[in-house]
Amino acid sequence: MIFIVGGTGTLGQTLVRMLREQGRQVRVLVRPGSVAKAEPLRALGAELIGGDLRDQASLELGCKGAQVVISATSAGEDRRPQSRRLAEYQGPLNLLKAAKAAGVEQYIFTSTLFPRNPVGYKFVWAKLMAEEAIQQSGVPYTIFRPCGLFYEIVQRGEPIVEKFGFFPVVGSGHKRTQMLAMVDVARAFVNAIGNPEAINRTFELGGPEHTTFEAMIATWSRIRGRPIRVLHLPAPLMNAIGWALYPFNPSAPGIMELLEFSYDAMSCDMTETSRILNLGRMQTLEEYCRAYYAAKGTVVPTPA
Repeated sequence: MIFIVGGTGTLGQTLVRMLREQGRQVRVLVRPGSVAKAEPLRALGAELIGGDLRDQASLELGCKGAQVVISATSAGEDRRPQSRRLAEYQGPLNLLKAAKAAGVEQYIFTSTLFPRNPVGYKFVWAKLMAEEAIQQSGVPYTIFRPCGLFYEIVQRGEPIVEKFGFFPVVGSGHKRTQMLAMVDVARAFVNAIGNPEAINRTFELGGPEHTTFEAMIATWSRIRGRPIRVLHLPAPLMNAIGWALYPFNPSAPGIMELLEFSYDAMSCDMTETSRILNLGRMQTLEEYCRAYYAAKGTVVPTPA
């Protein structure tokens, strides 16, 4: 049995589908507000239990009889400090406590790929402290630090482009990143389960292309078939706007911080990670865009 917390999120849903396709038993923790999002998981054959990261009894129930526990939680759009702490630090530690008591064989934690100088980002410390607690817990673990996802650019960006006629980029757009497809992140998680070489290891995850945001948006624009205008936003201005909006939206400063973080420079060496997790060839942004628009029924030109 594999117990997933965060199973109704984008990564969690992909994991459930992939694991069920392999015939594995999956159990998912479902918050009261996510019941509707969980119904497709039930249709896939996943076992659903109610609860949340603050309810230790529900975490203990979820871990009972589980060999593997996956923490795939995220604060999402709720970037208030207390919400971030629960999703990125205290919640995963509550889950770790339940996993340790149940004697699980592997605890998999979703962290994040960090830029070279992550000091200015507050939420980074929650992830790092959670990592340290997991490493010192005595529970066999695997920690993943994925880079940003194509999903965050294309699928979240498309409605913005359609509505406003531009795509916002924090900074110059010249910083290089190593974004990847959600399916490749999920493959890494699945291939780590029960893998002796993945136990008590931390893996950074990046895509097959180390490129600038300007180049990524150019690729997206070309496959989309319509030009995408880029609006560059200075980070200091973004942060000032966030704090100005704080009285009306307490999540605003955290959202601006996350945006600045997302457009920072990130990279990792995937050589050893790809070997251990048998990742092979990974999806490029162009392939991701073509698949996305094909699924929407949009005809895109094929490469020459």
